[in-house]
Amino acid sequence: MAKVVQNIEEYTGKLFTQSSVNALILTGILMFLIHPFALFGYEFPDLGVLAWVHLIPLIIGIHRRKLTHKFLLCLLSCSIGYYGNMYWLLTAMLQFGGLNFFQAIIALTVLILLLSFIFAMLLSAASWVNHLVKIPFFLLLPIFLTTRDVVLHNFPFNGFPWAITPYSQGEWIQYFQWLDVTGVFGLGFFIYLINGLLADGILLFINHRQLDKMVSRFLVAFVLLLLSLYGSFLSSQNYEKYKVSAESINIGLVQPNIPQDQKWLPYKAQDNLNVHLRLTKRAVKDGADIVFWPETSFPYGLNYPKFVGERFLNKEKLSSPILFGAVVAEKINGEIQIFNSVVHADESARMHEPYRKIHLVPFGEYLPFEEHLGFLKSLTQGVGQFDPGREYLLFNVKGVQLATLICFEDVFPQYARLFAKMSGDMIINYTNDAWYGKSSMHSQHTVYSQFRALENRRFVLRTTNNGMTAVINPKGEIVKKFEQYKEGYLLSSIKIDKGYSIYTQIGDFWVFGIVMLCALILIYTVIKIKLGPVKKEF
Repeated sequence: MAKVVQNIEEYTGKLFTQSSVNALILTGILMFLIHPFALFGYEFPDLGVLAWVHLIPLIIGIHRRKLTHKFLLCLLSCSIGYYGNMYWLLTAMLQFGGLNFFQAIIALTVLILLLSFIFAMLLSAASWVNHLVKIPFFLLLPIFLTTRDVVLHNFPFNGFPWAITPYSQGEWIQYFQWLDVTGVFGLGFFIYLINGLLADGILLFINHRQLDKMVSRFLVAFVLLLLSLYGSFLSSQNYEKYKVSAESINIGLVQPNIPQDQKWLPYKAQDNLNVHLRLTKRAVKDGADIVFWPETSFPYGLNYPKFVGERFLNKEKLSSPILFGAVVAEKINGEIQIFNSVVHADESARMHEPYRKIHLVPFGEYLPFEEHLGFLKSLTQGVGQFDPGREYLLFNVKGVQLATLICFEDVFPQYARLFAKMSGDMIINYTNDAWYGKSSMHSQHTVYSQFRALENRRFVLRTTNNGMTAVINPKGEIVKKFEQYKEGYLLSSIKIDKGYSIYTQIGDFWVFGIVMLCALILIYTVIKIKLGPVKKEF
């Protein structure tokens, strides 16, 4: 057994070498540059194409190192990526969360380390298993990192899958139309597979071993990319063949561009409401049949069920139906609960039962583990502690079934899928990202809506406070958008197309097989080590 341990530890060395430091920094930088990135209002060119090679430096850097070194290098690299991807959280915490700079940095660092820990644990484990048992690394990488993506959709704090690799492909989404079969996890698996194949090939070349295998790795990667393009072509054809079209409808998406520090000031409430009304009047004059206001756009609270059936703003009728974000209070079991909601006011100005947001933003709309994290309570002071809704509700407006995703809900595929399965004709994302200033947040968030549109072959409309207000077609393409950080409205005539989606029908069931396979591989590796001896393989 001592001999086995010696063999396992044979490839140890210093944690930080020139090559390992270069590798972790390069992959860390690429981890945020492959996603939409903006700084001080300047948007960097899209570098999503680098996602197909971004892991290669780190994979080479952790090769033939002991497990603890692999883990630490992966942790540091991923942390760099998350700092670049989520620096805008500092803006919200400093300006609206009541934290000082030191507290905000600590809070952001704790979150980043938690997210990076999951990545580091699974990537280092994949490399470790590859060195101990005869399983090619290019197969292990997609299995282990897809498992990581699944974990982040459920943990921590009920899920926080921000800036995972597949969402780097928003600008290239037209080449992955087969996502209406596999969903976002399928694209993640594919990107990790290509990274693994190329990394394997490069390592074989560096070590001057089995050059025939090196060539085969590169060739397989090339063939798979061609097959992906062909699959995308077939999926596009299938969508066009089986899509169902309804009549066109003119929609108006209001973007009031109200500064976040003025949004909840009592003496600004009527002024803020007047901005929405003025823009609505102009949109209707230009032909809008339905008008949408962003998340929490109505500056006064509503009490359920008292307001249902009452007239909106005491009007006899409205020039068009309005769907608006509002804070709704409801007494349940003797306790007042507060919901982030969307309310429909029809042409007769009658208000209907609201949709209550189901998936809340941790530390933004509620405080997880409040009994232990009470010192962070100021983070939710700008909006208060919301309660989660439980009912999936479609709004029937002018014969169109409208599904609602409020802000963070479009990050999770299951909600859009469920609404599409309920025969929702269009999905509306009501958002207020003004908390985060002129940052990457707006473009990064929009990509999630693109994926929800493609996965379910539905139009997705985004109505936001200060951007990105947009119309996304069932191919996941942004067909129209309004300029960010400007007051106005987006008018669009939409022919309501919806197509058949295998993903809508079956969801992500196959992904749980990947997670189980990951667990079985780890169990198999541990058993093999215990039984020994093991031979390092590459």
